Amino acid sequence: METVFLATTGDRHLQVVGGLTALERRVRECAKRGARRVIVAAAPVEFPRPLPVLVEFVSAETPAPAGAAIERADVIGGIELADGAEADATRKRAEWALIRGMNKSYEGPVDALVNWRFSMRITRFLSRLSMAVTPNHVTMTAILLGLAAAFVATRGTYLAIAAAGVMLEINSILDSVDGELARLRYQFSKLGQALDNMSDDIVDNVFILGCAYALGGWWWWLGVGAAGGRAFVALTIYVAVWRKLGNADVMAYRWWFETDVATVDEQFDPKAITTWLRSLGRRDTYVFLWMLACVCALPHWVVVHGLVIATVNMSLFLAQTTVFRSKAWIRRA
Repeated sequence: METVFLATTGDRHLQVVGGLTALERRVRECAKRGARRVIVAAAPVEFPRPLPVLVEFVSAETPAPAGAAIERADVIGGIELADGAEADATRKRAEWALIRGMNKSYEGPVDALVNWRFSMRITRFLSRLSMAVTPNHVTMTAILLGLAAAFVATRGTYLAIAAAGVMLEINSILDSVDGELARLRYQFSKLGQALDNMSDDIVDNVFILGCAYALGGWWWWLGVGAAGGRAFVALTIYVAVWRKLGNADVMAYRWWFETDVATVDEQFDPKAITTWLRSLGRRDTYVFLWMLACVCALPHWVVVHGLVIATVNMSLFLAQTTVFRSKAWIRRA
């Protein structure tokens, strides 16, 4: 698809949906699908940000050139925007349809069943604010909330532990919001990717330490072992991916049993039993379980579960670096 011809009716393409005009959104969608040139049959407009594809404006009466794919500039999320009294209603339906498609193809079960009901509504609200409110701001807010949760957990009382669990779950929801907002408004960056991925490990490990501190005694040393083991494997993966790709895309990392997997969608094939087993170790799942444990006055579960994850990760890492060290581990996701 070299060229896309975008037709529209009136000024429908200038309506703002999810923080971007319909036209800018459609142009970026075309570029994402591989278009190198987009012809817009409408009066020229200025775009607030540089576009990843060449855009040419022609009059509304100009026919599409031969070989160009003809699409609409005023159809968002499968919904055609309207004029007049229907404009606001169709725009809202298109906005929600668009946001509902912002979930990750490899999301965990709690994200798919519970968290999206909160995260996508927050994303919808934030998308209507100024572009100055970025996904990185959401990520930093989530980090501060997660660290605060760990500190609250150290107080050791039932109310403190329960509140800490709920705060961590909100952190998990915000962890979805930053990615949804980035995909919705095309606000991607290497810094955002690094913050998003690394903050999860930092917050989780500090939270384990917070619960272990509250329990005291030998639970503290179990917490140190759990957090230390998890941090070691995570750091090793980050370093390996950064050296190979120059970014923090940890989803590009492959264990030895995934060396024939090319994409993330294949890596987390919903039909594969391994995907369902691995969902128990996905962050949305275990953070939700940690919250339930804290509300039930069982912070011990957080430490034990963290230790189990650390043990599994260390075992996989040792096998990765010794028995199967001749394999190539990093793919472009």
